[in-house]
Amino acid sequence: MIGRNAAVAEVGKHRHELTGPIAFAAWLGVHAVLLTTTRAKIEAFIEWAADYFGKVHGDPVLDRPAAVAINWSDDEEDKQLQVKKQGSATS
Repeated sequence: MIGRNAAVAEVGKHRHELTGPIAFAAWLGVHAVLLTTTRAKIEAFIEWAADYFGKVHGDPVLDRPAAVAINWSDDEEDKQLQVKKQGSATS
């Protein structure tokens, strides 16, 4: 889990463990290096800085209990749609 000033990283041949703001900065650095263009790096840095220093923060965890009940079977989904259509046609 990566959070504001909260991260854990292992670096070096002997896997030295870093924690806290230093590990968070290392995480940002690694991901910035993996970006391909200079423009992407600049845009990411600006976005990360705005997120880090900004006062508005979204919910870190999305709670969608309805999404848990999704049935990914096509047959079942078709049956549910037919039942809904029949129910709305009768009302």
